[in-house]
Amino acid sequence: MLKAIIFDMDGVLIDSEPIHLKAHEMLMNDLNLPYSEKYYSQFIGSTTKNMWNILTKDFDLQYSHSELMEKSNKFVGEILNGKPYPPVKYGADMIKRLKSEGILLGLATSSNVYRMTECMKNMGVYEDFDVLICSDANFRPKPAPDIFLKTAEKLKVLPSECIVVEDSINGMNAAKNAGMLCVRYENPLLDENAFDEAYKEYTIKSFENIDLKYFTDVFDKHNN
Repeated sequence: MLKAIIFDMDGVLIDSEPIHLKAHEMLMNDLNLPYSEKYYSQFIGSTTKNMWNILTKDFDLQYSHSELMEKSNKFVGEILNGKPYPPVKYGADMIKRLKSEGILLGLATSSNVYRMTECMKNMGVYEDFDVLICSDANFRPKPAPDIFLKTAEKLKVLPSECIVVEDSINGMNAAKNAGMLCVRYENPLLDENAFDEAYKEYTIKSFENIDLKYFTDVFDKHNN
């Protein structure tokens, strides 16, 4: 029986990936490093700490993580220009609808607690989640299952009683590694050919008409 739905934030509820992609391009240019969307795609769904570790290793950077973060935040700020991260269309309506239908809701994001709280409050759904878990808890980054397992534990449900909604390969693999069914929210930044066929079976292109029945139907189909 489906008891909980766990959402990723970036690229699923918040349309932040194009902003982060542009900020990454600006950062790479600032560091005089080669830029490509394909290289950046490996970081989608992961933590900034993991991204700095990989960048430092790949390009032998002499900057500290805090220096790289300061640069990146500066570019994000320039792009946003004082505005909040834009929410994904129909996402807030869907969360409100699911909440009214009585299903447990969790948020599991690789962002920090400040950004998570700010984005969910700006979206008007912070109070609708029963559990919110972020990267500040120092979990292993996705595709490790830690953050999803902790979210399920806090929700007091089994992994097999959850559906995860994710957009990235890292996130979907994390859900799979946690023993959870994953529904993919289509992210236009990611190459369709990069996804395993198993992840394409349950794909959401828009949240406009998504309700609890959609998720229970997917859950029942998968388990029958």
